[in-house]
Amino acid sequence: MKTILAILGVLVLLLLGTSTVTDQKRTNDFHQELVMKDSSDWKEINMDAKGMVNKMAYADTANFMGQKIYPCAKCFLRPEVAEALEKANTLASQKNMKLVIFDCYRPYGYQQKMFEIVNNPKYVAPPGKGSNHNRGAAVDLSLADNQGNLLDMGNEFDDFSSLSYYISDKISAKAQNNRKQLRDIMKEAGFTPYDNEWWHFDYRKKRYETSDFRWECDDKTQQ
Repeated sequence: MKTILAILGVLVLLLLGTSTVTDQKRTNDFHQELVMKDSSDWKEINMDAKGMVNKMAYADTANFMGQKIYPCAKCFLRPEVAEALEKANTLASQKNMKLVIFDCYRPYGYQQKMFEIVNNPKYVAPPGKGSNHNRGAAVDLSLADNQGNLLDMGNEFDDFSSLSYYISDKISAKAQNNRKQLRDIMKEAGFTPYDNEWWHFDYRKKRYETSDFRWECDDKTQQ
């Protein structure tokens, strides 16, 4: 009897092990399918080639979470949104300024992580609803001078306080003017500003589905 029970136990362990391997394979296959399926629906912004300043905050630990969540500092957007951002870049260049990119497309899986930390829908959209960042239709950015020095906007990116309100009266006249310049550029390029965050702009001319597409990094972009 003990021998039979021992044999049964071994069989159960083998079956469980096989199930775990199978589940992992399904997960890996699904991830690969998602990458292959979605990759043609996205356009990567070559920030260096476009003269933009790459400050992708979540590809580093210098953000409000204090941890790196993106594998590397790449900016992906839907093709139509990318075209609008490139128009904004041209408008900024005409004013002898550069766009400073903080965030672009954000995989849906990271939205939950961010919301758990901030837990305020004014600043991070609830995961169930999703954000235009998760749709590849939003960008967080600022302005720099022609040498790449960030302009004074009154406070830092991802400062979750009333100072981030576009109409804040607690910032200098210079910062207010810089915010206005950024807003004017982005609106002319086809983006809609978000009043609670001077840096956030949505592209609302087309509706996209939320996505969890994860980009891959090569040795040069891995940080």
